[in-house]
Amino acid sequence: MAVCKTCGCAIPLGSKGCDMCAAIGAVAPAEQPPVWQAPIQSPAPTELASSAASWAASGGAARPALPADIQKAQKRVRQAWQFIAFIGALSVVAGTVAELGNIDLLQNYFDWYSVAEGAIFLLLAYFVRRGSLIALGIAIGLYALDTVALFATGHFGIIRILILLFLLRSLGSANLLRQHRKALAQQASAQEQPRAA
Repeated sequence: MAVCKTCGCAIPLGSKGCDMCAAIGAVAPAEQPPVWQAPIQSPAPTELASSAASWAASGGAARPALPADIQKAQKRVRQAWQFIAFIGALSVVAGTVAELGNIDLLQNYFDWYSVAEGAIFLLLAYFVRRGSLIALGIAIGLYALDTVALFATGHFGIIRILILLFLLRSLGSANLLRQHRKALAQQASAQEQPRAA
């Protein structure tokens, strides 16, 4: 028994076409194109594999920082360490003058403790300038403790709260710079690995 090449129905003996195609008017569904299959021994596409590996390696990493953001962060961190150095120098000079000159008006606010605290601020400003996030955190904490002690003695200065907010904002900027430096170091090491291989 013969089978119709168009629809797959059986062709009766002695006829040239099937009954189904004759009834429909020889309208048959269009032939489906064959499904493409990859050759068995073809290698995996390398550009897709490498990008998938990089996506997996990044593991939810944040978008890279824009150059404008980096410049703003550098400016904020520079202003922060300059302010910390200013506070340190002011405390050292005013405390030394108050104690050595025996000036009662200055001794109400500055003493040898202020000199020691100013020296610590100067040291922290040095490390903040070099990019230390920990030093900036310590400086902010020390300034906050000094502000709380000042409020406890009955003095109130809204400017100290504004300075604390500025320093906290610069802490976020320092963190952004640290992440940027870390990403640059990873890129440099990733570029050197293929050269070594």
